[in-house]
Amino acid sequence: MKMGIERVLKEKFGDAVKDIRQVYDDEQKETTVEAVNRHLDILRPAIKNYGGSVEVLSIEEGECVVSYTGPETIGSGIKAAIKEKFPDITNVVLTG
Repeated sequence: MKMGIERVLKEKFGDAVKDIRQVYDDEQKETTVEAVNRHLDILRPAIKNYGGSVEVLSIEEGECVVSYTGPETIGSGIKAAIKEKFPDITNVVLTG
């Protein structure tokens, strides 16, 4: 996942991106709409720069429904970021 996010950020911001580091949070968190939205806060500035937006609408039985507008490549990164952080989410549906 790091390489995909790094590639997209470097395409957009060029040499301004010096390093991408994955940060691990060992604390297990409850999977809620609020928790997933907080996790996506790190991506919101980049998404906004593309004229897009992201908001988690619901989580039910392993499916996370997200309202997303923006580039498809970032949408794929959002799906991967959610699934990686919240392993009990098995499907992410992007609506626009």
